[in-house]
Amino acid sequence: MKILLKILLIFPVTFSITLAQYSGQLSIAETVLKGTSIGSGFVAVYEDGFGVIGQYRVGFGGYSDIGGKAGIVDYDKGDQTGFFMGVDYKYQIMEVRIQDPVDMSIGGLVDFAHFEHFSLLSFGGFLAGSHPYRMSSGRKITPYGRLILRIDREDPDNFDPDTDFNIGLNFGGALELSSSTNAHAEFQLDNIQTAFFMGVSFGL
Repeated sequence: MKILLKILLIFPVTFSITLAQYSGQLSIAETVLKGTSIGSGFVAVYEDGFGVIGQYRVGFGGYSDIGGKAGIVDYDKGDQTGFFMGVDYKYQIMEVRIQDPVDMSIGGLVDFAHFEHFSLLSFGGFLAGSHPYRMSSGRKITPYGRLILRIDREDPDNFDPDTDFNIGLNFGGALELSSSTNAHAEFQLDNIQTAFFMGVSFGL
């Protein structure tokens, strides 16, 4: 029963907001400890393009952190090259260390992307889950996921802006390389765009 609960909470718990189609989740549900921070770098493979993403997260208060992401995307086989940036807030509501079944957090985010022929503004709320497992090697592996409900406003050149409600799903894993460094691999399923992210996060 506990295993089933973990699966239900971690994997279906993974949607992503408007620019989440570009920026991904890129972190586990557990928040960064107060007074500490992490940096990360990722490469992204989209349906019709590639991207490079940087992220910075800092912990503050109790069970809270805030993160900023920025990246460059070469999209539509080079016909669209642009940038995106976003900010998200995360608050942890469940914790494995105090015997909860999973780490779980809720939060919200705002993303903005701009390309030659269109721009995209997204905002919404999300629910994220993860659970660390200790392998025989002593390293931890942490499956994670996120579900986001979002509003996407696309503003193409020479057309009226279009606003839609969308949902997205991200699921991936973080592998501990050292006490302060993790490797990440993540898939994104979205009605706008699917993607794959791979990168490394490290304590600062």
